[in-house]
Amino acid sequence: MEKLDVGCGRSKKGNIGLDIRSLPGIDVRADAHNLPFQNEVFDAVVSTVVFEHSFNQLNFLKEQYRVLKIGGRIEVTTDNAQYYCWSVMKFREIRHQDYHEDHYTIFFPEGVVRLMRLAGFQNISYSYLRWPRKLDVLALLLIKIRFWREECLFPRFKVVGSKIG
Repeated sequence: MEKLDVGCGRSKKGNIGLDIRSLPGIDVRADAHNLPFQNEVFDAVVSTVVFEHSFNQLNFLKEQYRVLKIGGRIEVTTDNAQYYCWSVMKFREIRHQDYHEDHYTIFFPEGVVRLMRLAGFQNISYSYLRWPRKLDVLALLLIKIRFWREECLFPRFKVVGSKIG
């Protein structure tokens, strides 16, 4: 199975690792908005915490759609705009835009789903990803008393879709 990791950095999650930077272990140095591959060559494409760095998210997804085979699967993991550190607390020292100056956009899952549909993907679903944090105890209490929604607890989410012929 041929799997492309777009923006793999130092930890490749596929057969081919692509990144815009020259790093050890990178197979292809290229921009994700103009992938240097023929149409329909990969069974799967994955990008982990890269989508928010894209200046043109729709083009980013259309390029991945183009290089996927019919029946192929895409998996995009990105930061969650609902996460309490980014959206709820809004303390200056932990605002998302201050913490991640190189991010163009921070997303809600529904926004990424919409962009994936526009790019041509189908059978799209998303799930939240959670890493325990010290403040989660307080967050869990605020969720329990319905002050915050449960989605605020998850710093990232993953969206998956398919290319159907």
